[in-house]
Amino acid sequence: MVKGKTKSGIAFQLDERIKDDARLMHLLVKMQEPMEDAMLAGKLMNQLLALVFGSDDGVFAFMNEVAEKHNGVCSTQAMLEELTEMFDAIKAKN
Repeated sequence: MVKGKTKSGIAFQLDERIKDDARLMHLLVKMQEPMEDAMLAGKLMNQLLALVFGSDDGVFAFMNEVAEKHNGVCSTQAMLEELTEMFDAIKAKN
C-alpha cells in the first residue's frame, strides 16, 4: 500500500499493484484519444475511478474530497490532477 497526501490535502491509500493493472493502462490510453462524445469520456472516467477506488462509496468519497478541496466543484480536471499525484507517489515508491 502506498499512503500519502496530495498537494491539496487529500489523503489516500492505494494498492501499489494498480500500476501494473492492464485495465488501468487501457483506460488511460483511451482517455488520451481525442473525444467528442462527452458521455464516452464520462464513462471512461467512471471506469477508471471504479478500478482505482473499488466501490461506489470509495469513488464518491474521492469525488466529495475533490469538491471540498476545489471550491465545491468536482471537475474532471481536478480529479485528474489529484489522480496524477497519487499515481506519481506510486511510481516514486518503486
